[in-house]
Amino acid sequence: MLTRAPLRNRYHRSMTRLRALFIRRLALSRVGGVALVMLALAGLASPAAAENGATPGLQIEGGTDAQRENIRNSINLARHPCDLPGFRERRVLRDTEERARNALRAIGFYDAELELDFERGEDCWDVRITLDPGPPTTVERIDIQITGEGADDLGFEAVRSQTEIRVGDTLRHDRYEALRNRMTRIAADRGYFDADLHTRRLEVDRDARAATIRLHMETGDRYRMGQVRIDQDILADDFVQRMVPFEAGDPYSSAQIIALQRNLNDSGYFGGVRVRPRRDAADGLEVPILAELEPRKRHSYEAGIGYSTDIGPRIRLRYEHRYANTRGHRYQAEIEASPVRSGIGYNYEIPLRDPLRERLNLFTTYRTEKTDTQESDRFQIGANRILQRRSGWQTTEGLRYEYEDYTAGEDDSGRSQLLIPSYRISRMDADDPMTPRRGYRFEATVQGAREEILSSTSFAQVLASGKIVRGLGPGRVLARADAGFTEVDAVQDLPSSLRFYAGGDASIRGYGYQRVGPRNEDGDVIGGRHKVVGSLEYDYPVVGNWSAAAFVDAGNVVNEWDEFDPVYGVGIGVRWRSPVGPIRVDLAHGPDSEDDFRIHFSMGPDL
Repeated sequence: MLTRAPLRNRYHRSMTRLRALFIRRLALSRVGGVALVMLALAGLASPAAAENGATPGLQIEGGTDAQRENIRNSINLARHPCDLPGFRERRVLRDTEERARNALRAIGFYDAELELDFERGEDCWDVRITLDPGPPTTVERIDIQITGEGADDLGFEAVRSQTEIRVGDTLRHDRYEALRNRMTRIAADRGYFDADLHTRRLEVDRDARAATIRLHMETGDRYRMGQVRIDQDILADDFVQRMVPFEAGDPYSSAQIIALQRNLNDSGYFGGVRVRPRRDAADGLEVPILAELEPRKRHSYEAGIGYSTDIGPRIRLRYEHRYANTRGHRYQAEIEASPVRSGIGYNYEIPLRDPLRERLNLFTTYRTEKTDTQESDRFQIGANRILQRRSGWQTTEGLRYEYEDYTAGEDDSGRSQLLIPSYRISRMDADDPMTPRRGYRFEATVQGAREEILSSTSFAQVLASGKIVRGLGPGRVLARADAGFTEVDAVQDLPSSLRFYAGGDASIRGYGYQRVGPRNEDGDVIGGRHKVVGSLEYDYPVVGNWSAAAFVDAGNVVNEWDEFDPVYGVGIGVRWRSPVGPIRVDLAHGPDSEDDFRIHFSMGPDL
């Protein structure tokens, strides 16, 4: 119902009418035109309401938070001026009431009682709504019918079993519209381009406060995938066609179109990818697909610098040839230099049957390393077959030959040559590539050599490592574990690169790099057969991109399991999420360390 405005507002309405009459008469005089413009400008510049920034307000009493919020979202009184003429008050009230009723009907309340008042204040005016929503209208029946070829389509089966709207629920117009739109979207996504949603009704019995939803669709025939035309000139067409995830004649699916676009983007050969189904060029029910591709630059150059307390400052230079021939071959060369570890490497990559998931890497590397515990010069040449499985796991089957000249401690030195087959399995998943709140990484490797097959010694080795990140309260818990097990006659038969060490930024903090492990008679760390190291850390945000951390690390390296006695490191740290990745500074103490405290600095992704 509408009510009259309070008596105290009549004075304002009278003055407004007198002002309007004065303006009309002034406009008829000889100077009226000029005076009218001046009066209008004064009216725009002088009201106190404009100076105070006041706007009309909406006050709602009664109902629930959701009902009041829906009404507020449907009514915009700010479009009206504060000096609203009195003759427009009733129009504002009628429009406000209509919008409020529609807002309540949209969430299932068709019999609401509303009382509206128009109240003027010193600076502006308000509309006050007193609300009694009444009983809700509920969904009594949901009638969804699918006919045509799509009657048994699993996509539409999901619509029939939908749970957004159930019998007995309070009617929500937005959920009805979402269901209707979902049916038309499924039809388009699954190739029913001639589908007709011929019945789409929301029937409301206001007396019974009951609603019936009727959605009847005739899908027509389902279209098929046509031939894919690849518009590019850097790779052989049959090679690029191996990235197409469907065959011509398969049922049409927009998900497959998206998969094709993703495959071409992920291949690394193209800088721009545009995939378009050509419905206008359909041959019967077959829709041809056009993929327009822009090549990436053929050559890539990278330079990077870094620092960690383990290996000190380092510089890295990398060159990549992204498509060496029309079969998608590519190669990379890399140089790394630091006071502790330097090397050069070359890798030639050959895509195999599935160029996105299977490749053969032919590689050769040379690396020299000198730490407080060992020195090593190592040359490698080999091949890896890498397969990215659809389950998310990646497997690597490898065979490499390596020659190493090494020294561990004062007296343990030698040369080794090994032919090493290996198998590695790994997986990583994270909600953020640099600083995840939820994620994990795991990898395990089995490798070995036989003295009878081009090797100076026989050994078998298993390595496993993992890390997990989980949110806890405002911060994160990071847990890490590394383990290694070796079967060999004597640890001295292994080159130093295949022995295990602990201590350092990514191991047991509080101890120097590779300063934990079995020692010789002179007290030098010479490495061991077996390793188990773990870490637990809590990372707590402080301000902005800064956070604080507390951690405990533990583990050891031994030659015999009955000798295992873990050493510990504890400490606190500071983390900064920089534009180039997380940077960590830790202050750690190891009770068995040669140092009272050690500062560890590192950078790179958490996983």
